[in-house]
Amino acid sequence: MLRNDKEVLVCDLEKSVQNAAAILFVDFTGLTVAEVEQFRRKVRAAKIGYRVVKNTLMLEALKNAGKKGAEPFLTGSPTGVVFGTDDPVAAAKVAYDFSKECAHLKLKGGFLESDVLNAKQAEDLAKMPGRIQLQGMIVSAALAPGRNVIGQMLSAGQKIAGIIAKRIKDLEK
Repeated sequence: MLRNDKEVLVCDLEKSVQNAAAILFVDFTGLTVAEVEQFRRKVRAAKIGYRVVKNTLMLEALKNAGKKGAEPFLTGSPTGVVFGTDDPVAAAKVAYDFSKECAHLKLKGGFLESDVLNAKQAEDLAKMPGRIQLQGMIVSAALAPGRNVIGQMLSAGQKIAGIIAKRIKDLEK
């Protein structure tokens, strides 16, 4: 690869790093072509980014973006990099779920915003609810007090209506 091509690639990777809420590094050594294609389809379906990059170029892009601490993850063969822009949990979920399906794909670690994640922390991130699920939980929690008040009011009203109906039946007899 020519030096100019490398510089363009590093610049492109740097932009991806700056836009990403989560970056995960995966070791894809041993994956078959079919497994790689299957993984890429899952990545595209989740609307997250995935690239295979040379470790030295990724380290340069991370350094330019101001992220430090990825050196232990970027060793050996080229590394697969998963970029999660909107939902950081989605990137972790896709990589972790596929690693459970395919033993060859292994999470190395990554970043959540500016925090370095080891492999265990990346797995823990994947087990968290996603952004949409969290939003649903917040809305549900916000609506719960109102539902409880309405339920209590309806319950009291139903009791009163039941007592009145019983009294009417008693008077009719």
